[in-house]
Amino acid sequence: MFKQIILSASLVVAAFVTVNAQCTGFHTTRDCTPPEIEDFKRFGQSRSRLVEAKKTFTYQVVLFGGYDYKIGICTEKGYYPVQFRIINADDNSVFYDNANDDYVETVGFTVEKTKNVLFEITVLASKKEFKDATDSRVCAGVAIYWRKVPKTGF
Repeated sequence: MFKQIILSASLVVAAFVTVNAQCTGFHTTRDCTPPEIEDFKRFGQSRSRLVEAKKTFTYQVVLFGGYDYKIGICTEKGYYPVQFRIINADDNSVFYDNANDDYVETVGFTVEKTKNVLFEITVLASKKEFKDATDSRVCAGVAIYWRKVPKTGF
């Protein structure tokens, strides 16, 4: 009996690891890449992960001052829209909420001083009907691109 429990638990863990591994690098797909990034480099804090639709997850990032950023949020086809908010981690003020912009998937901005921020992401999947709990699990990606703020003026 004990061997059966261990075997069952091992299979569940292996299945989860396999499904989660399928999300590795999801943020590097074309769907996740913001437009017009020719002068930008992928920021090392870009991530992908397996999430559950209609549940919010939070991802903390440090954005360095003196850089322009472009952020792309993506999920698998059929699971859109995705709501994301960028929150100042120090005072919990909302810096950006894409619900105010018809759930656009990309946003660009300049950071003047280094900030600790939270990306709060919810795969809304408004047109998706779920058969069971495993059907609601989906890959999501946060693609962050950055460049040094260009010098302008005379």
